[in-house]
Amino acid sequence: MKKIDSRNIVNKFRVSGEFINAEPFGSGHINDTLLVELLSNGKTAKYILRKINGYVFQKPGLIVENTVMITNHIREKLRRAGEEDLKRKVLSLIETHDGKYSYVDEDGNYWCMMFFIDNAYTVDFVETGKQAYEAAKAFGKFQKYLSDFDVSKCHVTIENFHNLSNRLSKYDNALMKDTVNRASGIKKEIELVRKFRYIENGFQNLLTKNIPLRITHNDTKINNVMLDMNTGKGLCVIDLDTVMPGIILNDFGDMVRTFTSPVAEDESDTSKVFVRMDIYNELVNGYLNEVKDFLTEDEITNLALGSKIIVYEQAIRFLTDYIEGDVYYKTEYPAHNLVRAKNQFALLESIEQHFDEMQNIVERRL
Repeated sequence: MKKIDSRNIVNKFRVSGEFINAEPFGSGHINDTLLVELLSNGKTAKYILRKINGYVFQKPGLIVENTVMITNHIREKLRRAGEEDLKRKVLSLIETHDGKYSYVDEDGNYWCMMFFIDNAYTVDFVETGKQAYEAAKAFGKFQKYLSDFDVSKCHVTIENFHNLSNRLSKYDNALMKDTVNRASGIKKEIELVRKFRYIENGFQNLLTKNIPLRITHNDTKINNVMLDMNTGKGLCVIDLDTVMPGIILNDFGDMVRTFTSPVAEDESDTSKVFVRMDIYNELVNGYLNEVKDFLTEDEITNLALGSKIIVYEQAIRFLTDYIEGDVYYKTEYPAHNLVRAKNQFALLESIEQHFDEMQNIVERRL
């Protein structure tokens, strides 16, 4: 791997101060993210420097355009509402010296720089009902602020990103080719794919309903919400690379996927993986408090189904990447993606067991 000359990249942006350090930051699977420290007027100033993954995002310039449009729209909404300290409540990208919001290095990599959000933290899995409530509320606010955004202006940055049928087709193709000879060791997982394949029918049925296209985040993991260090309240939604037109059920489903399990998505002991219904209840309350007034009845009544679809889809994605030789997600050991897939199938089994209760919790809010 080519060493990153972070000092040189930082110098391309309109920031001042002496370069101190840049080190890996966060737990994302896709992009390279660095926490940068500069010494300015005797104080340490922190920034986030991020390289957009060119393999995953074929047109990174569109991501930058989306991020600028989205954050400007939210910032204006907050300003009109009289909100203060906007740098802590919406991502603020920093311009390069030539007035752009990204720097393209000699290898064609796109880099963005933004202000670090102080006195805030993220969690990789939910520990308390309050965290679930506040993070879901933050994602709800994010979508409420964008509910009047012109969807046609937002670029699709990954085609068929949450298209379950397309994901299954890619899985089938990968399994048939078996390019790195891993299929023989995943017979149980292949059977689980077959067992839950009926979920594709639910996905296809949604396409016939009046589910509107909205601006969706498409990666609503709990660690994509910054929580205030003092109050625990949701401050700011981050990691906007996958923001694009989509259906709200995907965002809700991914919240269920990442909020309700008591362990991380790469926990290898699947007996620890299950849906915590108390956390689910807080998630629903926080989310619907913000979005109920503008969602359609079809959207609300199908939210729980969205959780089945997304968890199944994510299991398929991890398994497909494992079969193909780990070309998409960052991995720390050879079976990492397989462990992730097993984890997601265990969560899906739990969702199926509790599905009627999950559906009732949502419908009681209608």
